[in-house]
Amino acid sequence: MALSGFASGALVAAPMAAVLTWLTVTWQQHVDVRVERDTAVVRADRAAFDAGFKRDWQAMAGRRTEWEAEPASGSTGCDPKAAAELARLRQRASELEQRLAGSSANRAADAQELRALMKENDR
Repeated sequence: MALSGFASGALVAAPMAAVLTWLTVTWQQHVDVRVERDTAVVRADRAAFDAGFKRDWQAMAGRRTEWEAEPASGSTGCDPKAAAELARLRQRASELEQRLAGSSANRAADAQELRALMKENDR
């Protein structure tokens, strides 16, 4: 008798545990993307600041940088490596922002689906 009660309780609890696990994993993935996006944005801001600071410092000190010393290269006055890194970081931040927008939309749809399942199970 006690075993049958335990079995029926486990059958009822299993779907709830699965849903709670799914919600936890989904939320953690969303948080991971937000942290990665924020990190990429901060790194891009820092790279832009560092490039500007280095350029201003070199100008104030009266020194030319290696990319300005090559007039034939058609330089634009900024470090090509720093510009490429900055572009890469901004692109990554943009990709993560789009992924976050999709994640938020998915969470809203998932919440509606979960409500519908809960109503269906209450019958």
